[in-house]
Amino acid sequence: MSSMWEAGESVTTQAMAQYRKRSGTVYMTNRRLAWVPDGGLAPTISIKHDDIKGLFVSAETAAKVMIKIVEIKPDTSHAFVFTSGNAVKERNDFKDRLSTILAERQIRANVAAGGTGSNGGLSSGGGSPVISDASAPGTPKASAQSRMGPGGVRRGLNGSGPSAELKARFELLKQNKELAMLHKELVMGKHVTEEEFWESRKHLLRNKTAMDQQQKGQSSAWLDLKPETGESNDVKYVMTPQVIHSVCQQYPSIKRAYDNFVPDKLSEAEFWKRYFQSRFFHRSRSGRGANEPDDDIFDKALEEDEEETKSAPKRIKLDHINMLVDLSTTEEDHFESYTTPDSTMAAGKTKESKEAMPLIRRFNRYAQRVLNSTIGPKKPSTGSEPFNINGVERAIVLDDLREQKEASRIILDIQDTRRYFESQGGDLKSSKIAEGEDPADILKRCYEDFTTNEVELNKPFAIPESTFDTLMKNVKANRAKMMPPKDGSQLLPPQLYQEATACHAAGNEILRHFWASTSPDKAAKHMRMVESLKKIRDENVKALMIQASSLGAECLDAMKMMLKPMQSAIQKALKHAETARSKPAITRKLA
Repeated sequence: MSSMWEAGESVTTQAMAQYRKRSGTVYMTNRRLAWVPDGGLAPTISIKHDDIKGLFVSAETAAKVMIKIVEIKPDTSHAFVFTSGNAVKERNDFKDRLSTILAERQIRANVAAGGTGSNGGLSSGGGSPVISDASAPGTPKASAQSRMGPGGVRRGLNGSGPSAELKARFELLKQNKELAMLHKELVMGKHVTEEEFWESRKHLLRNKTAMDQQQKGQSSAWLDLKPETGESNDVKYVMTPQVIHSVCQQYPSIKRAYDNFVPDKLSEAEFWKRYFQSRFFHRSRSGRGANEPDDDIFDKALEEDEEETKSAPKRIKLDHINMLVDLSTTEEDHFESYTTPDSTMAAGKTKESKEAMPLIRRFNRYAQRVLNSTIGPKKPSTGSEPFNINGVERAIVLDDLREQKEASRIILDIQDTRRYFESQGGDLKSSKIAEGEDPADILKRCYEDFTTNEVELNKPFAIPESTFDTLMKNVKANRAKMMPPKDGSQLLPPQLYQEATACHAAGNEILRHFWASTSPDKAAKHMRMVESLKKIRDENVKALMIQASSLGAECLDAMKMMLKPMQSAIQKALKHAETARSKPAITRKLA
C-alpha cells in the first residue's frame, strides 16, 4: 500500500466505506482524502485539503452512516457510506479531522487577507466549512443558517481543541436563528470580529459543550422493526449497530445464538436473514401462520425465551432493605382489618392475569436490563444492613412534639416599674382633654352628630343604577388605556419587521461593545465601534425608513417607534465619544 502515497505523505485515519455502492477504503492523509476500491492498487478518488469546500454528515439516527465531501469545483461532491461495525466512531473521526483542516485553512485565509488571525470573521465564499446533520439517508441539504459556519477559532473550551469549539459555535448558530442573524449582521458586516462576538457568549459555548458531552441513556421503548419497501416492491429490514444492540438486549436468547454462530458458522447477513424468516420474529405479529420454516437456531431461542418468561422471577432477599421502607416488617400488625385484599389484583389468580403474566415479565426483565446497562449491575449484598437506632429516631421523631427547653436568658430587674411603663407609653400630653372641657359635653356632641346623619343600619343600602353605569364606563376606559397599542409586528410586513428586529439587535450589540471599550487601552476598538454606530445610523436605519415610508404613513410611524430607543442610545453614545475627543484639546489650551 505504500506505493499509493507520495513521498512524505502519511495516513492519519482510514475506514471501510462504500462509494456509489462499491466497497473500498477511505483514507485521510496529511495532504488529501482518498478512496481505494477493494482490490485496487491506486486511489480512484483523490481530493486535496485545499480543494475541499465543506462537508455534510448524516444524522445519528439515520439508517446509513454517511459523510459527503463538497469540492470547490462547481457541482462536485462525493458521498461515502461507512460499513464497519464501528461506523459511527469512524465517521466522527473523519468529521473532526476535516473540520480542523477547514478551520485552520480559514485562519490562514484571514491572516493573508490582512485580518487578525483567529479573530477573523465568516466567509461567504468557498472557504467556510459546512457541517450538517441530515435527518434521513441520502444527500443532505444545508439550510441558510447551516451555511454560516464560523471561520476563525482559538483554542477550544476546556482544552478540547479548535474543532470542538468550532462545532459548538456552529451548532449554536444553527439552533438559534436570531443569534445566526445577529452573527451575520455583525461579523460578516465587519462591525465586530469573531472573537469579540463570542467573548460575551462563553457561557453559551460552555453549556453547549457540556450538553454534547453528556451521554444519552438507552431508550426503554420496546423495539419495533418495520420493513422498508423498495422500488421493485421487495421488503427489506435495515439492521444498524444500534438496532442489533437493541435486539440482543431485548432477547438474551438471540444474543446467545448470535455469539455462538456469528461469524464462525454464519455470516452476519445470513444470521439476520434467517431471524426475519423464523417463528421467533413472527410470533407477535399479525398474519403469522405455520408457513415459517423450521430453524434449529431460532426455534431453540424461542423455546428458551418462552421458558424464561413462564418462570417466575427469583425471590429477592430483603435483608438489606431499611426497616423504615420495608413493608413486610409490619405485616403481622394488620391481620385484623375491616378490608380484605382484592383477589383480582393478585398476579396469576385470574385467567386474564395468567395470560398477561408472560408479557409483564418480559417487559419487567427488559426494563431491568436497560436499567443495569445505565447504572451497572447491582452489587451483591454483603449481609443485612446494621440497624441504626439514631437514624430511625431522626426519621420518626417530630421536633414539634418534643418538650421545648426554655432558652437561657437574663432577667431584667427594674427598680421603679411606674417610671418604666410611663416611658414606654410615649407622650400622653396630646391625648389629654383641654382645660375647661367637660367630658359629658364631648359625648353629647358625638351622639348628636351620629343621630343627625340618619344612618339606618338595619336596612340595606341601595346603590343607584347610574353609579354602576359610571363605574363600568370607567373600567372600560381604563382597560382601553392599559391595552398595548399596535406594534411593528402588526403593522409591518413580516420580512421588514424581521429586518428591523435584526437592525435593533445589531445596534444594541454594538452599543454594548462601545461602552465596554471606553478605557484608554481600548482606543482602537472604541473608534471602530464609533464608525459602526454611524454606519448603523446612516445606512441601516435610513434604508429601513425608506422601505417603511413606501408602505404608508402608518408603517413609517411604526418603524420610528421601533427604532427610536436604539437611535436615542446611538445619539447619546456618539455625543459621549465627541465629548471625550474634545477634552484633551481643551486641556492643552488651558495649560
